[in-house]
Amino acid sequence: MATPFRKNSGWPQFGLVFVISVTMMVVDSRTVWLNGARNTMSVLLTPIQYLASVPAAVGRYFTASLTAEPDVQIAYDNLRNEYFKLKSETLLLRTLEEENQGLRELLDASQRVQEKITLAELVAVSLDRYNHRISIDRGLRDRVYVGQAVIDDLGVVGQVTEVMPLSSMVVLITDPGHAMPVQVARNGLRTIVYGTGELSRLRVPFLNQNSDVKVGDLLLSSGLGGRFPNGYPVAEIDDVQIIQDEKFIRVSARPIAKLDRSKHVLLLSRENVKTTLSKTTETN
Repeated sequence: MATPFRKNSGWPQFGLVFVISVTMMVVDSRTVWLNGARNTMSVLLTPIQYLASVPAAVGRYFTASLTAEPDVQIAYDNLRNEYFKLKSETLLLRTLEEENQGLRELLDASQRVQEKITLAELVAVSLDRYNHRISIDRGLRDRVYVGQAVIDDLGVVGQVTEVMPLSSMVVLITDPGHAMPVQVARNGLRTIVYGTGELSRLRVPFLNQNSDVKVGDLLLSSGLGGRFPNGYPVAEIDDVQIIQDEKFIRVSARPIAKLDRSKHVLLLSRENVKTTLSKTTETN
């Protein structure tokens, strides 16, 4: 006897959803039509992101309640913010001192760049072999922009790749698709570092056999490309291999920033300001 009902395989529904998904991805990658919808969804999903972080926040709250009085906790928060800001400024002291010795006249005749610092907290972390990204609690309302440099209290973390009203996405320097220009602090040699998909290793290709690099050399952001300000620590060379019959040497470096431990990061926005000499001249 024939069964009056046939089991629905679900393939037509799956095919429809698949076509719609592919169409939306293509439209999103090639046009700006879906930007409004994406921003709206990011706002609607923000409570879910914060809800996911509630257990950790509750744990920190009870720990703080047991170990510190309210006034002490407030003082701690203020000191933490000041620490991050002061630490970011001291990262440039050595580089600026060296530049001022040889380029004082040039600096007096031109404009210099000053970084405005904004403290941000991590909301979500996505770390796998092919994707090194973090989400932070700063967005369009805080004037965050795509390409904005991100650092912590030790060195360069990455750059902003996507900005939404209440949050932003940051790609880390170790992401396999990320590259940034750097220079060796010891001799000024310029090169590029690439992400490898490993939090503890960066790749430094295209250095020929005569390149003056050695283990322990500090790599600083060179400022080329306009994304990262000049002089911030990026990585330390930890391996140099010279292979016979190969045109380039094999060099790897270890990131300076605490990419897997930082809870807070700093956003740098560049502002051109006139030098002290120029200000004095205008005043007179």
